[in-house]
Amino acid sequence: MSFADLLNEISNPDCVTGCNKEKRKEIAENDLCSKVNSAIDQLSVRCVGEHAVQKIHFLIQYFGIFATGMHTKWNNKINYIEICSGPGRCINRKTGDEFNGTALAILEHPSFKYLNKALFFDADTSVISALTERINSRNISNAFVHYGDYNNDTDICRKLVEEISKDSLNLIFIDPTDCSVPFQLIKSLKEVIPNMDLIINVASGTDFNRNIGSALMDQVKYKNSIAKYAQFLDGMDFFENPDNLVKAQQGKYMELRNLFREYYRINLLKIGYRFFKFNSVANFYDLLFATSHERGIDFWEKATRIRFDGQRKLF
Repeated sequence: MSFADLLNEISNPDCVTGCNKEKRKEIAENDLCSKVNSAIDQLSVRCVGEHAVQKIHFLIQYFGIFATGMHTKWNNKINYIEICSGPGRCINRKTGDEFNGTALAILEHPSFKYLNKALFFDADTSVISALTERINSRNISNAFVHYGDYNNDTDICRKLVEEISKDSLNLIFIDPTDCSVPFQLIKSLKEVIPNMDLIINVASGTDFNRNIGSALMDQVKYKNSIAKYAQFLDGMDFFENPDNLVKAQQGKYMELRNLFREYYRINLLKIGYRFFKFNSVANFYDLLFATSHERGIDFWEKATRIRFDGQRKLF
């Protein structure tokens, strides 16, 4: 199976394409388009940019290597967990092409058969309904969709404890639209499922890049932004470092972006992660991969060496 086959991409004639940010606010809530449904199953689709396909490519390349390489070593106790899952189908706002999102790409991947369970969490009930219906239509018995707000780590972790064992091996993908996932969630997840490879979308090229200069230079006016980023980083150290203010005043935003990532990496080290890799996706955001095991980083390096072109065989 090729990556193109896994995407199941088709043209959706109902998409008008080219909607700007203001127009998308009018017709979409949580990026779910109110004007267009899937041409395949008439369920909700998420409006995304062209770069989304590259993110899916990185994820499923790693998933294939991870699941195939580890299921026998862990007695088939491996699970996939996704937070901010989306409805399962996406639509490219520029071209009108519709394709499988991360959740369906995982479910239809040949290595899905090696999973004990796949658990999807989202805080949007419309998303939950659409993805649940898509799973049910495929008669998949070991995939489940739950309500999950990443600001409430207790509820998500309670559900994970109910669903999977602590001695399992887990791949967690967290896919927010900005840098607002509290670090407390990562700490809590690591406590309840300690064997956990993490992939998280860090919106360092969009949300962070737009706001960090103003936030550093006027910490009173932009206190809400600072509170969000401090929660993401698990502390105020980044903002209390006077060198970072100087960099903001000098417009050195790429240096600040790299430092922001480094603060995050250091805090992951504190909770047991040892190996890290940041991969930029079209300069919009970074996919951070973190693992406690050397084998995991070897798998990630292998997965990301395979360039995105839409035609390669999976892993």
